[in-house]
Amino acid sequence: MTKKIKIFTKNDCPNCPPAKKLGEEIIRENLLEVEFYNVDQSEGLAESQFYSVMGTPTIILCDTDENETETRSWRGETPDIEVIKEEIKKPE
Repeated sequence: MTKKIKIFTKNDCPNCPPAKKLGEEIIRENLLEVEFYNVDQSEGLAESQFYSVMGTPTIILCDTDENETETRSWRGETPDIEVIKEEIKKPE
């Protein structure tokens, strides 16, 4: 199963820049598809409600199946890229 990362941020969140930077690094290293969501915008807010995002930054690792099932999340924190790499190596 292929995975992707969803990164939820907010404009005035002081802890969100590292999450955005992590997403850019994941894209640069071509590890996973990355989707960025700003919860200050309606699309981001709708998606955040689906995943019960209560604060930012929130990073969701999910399957790319039709339900985009959450397999791991980091809420209120930004993991190191090495943690992401280990997580995507785990067997299904």
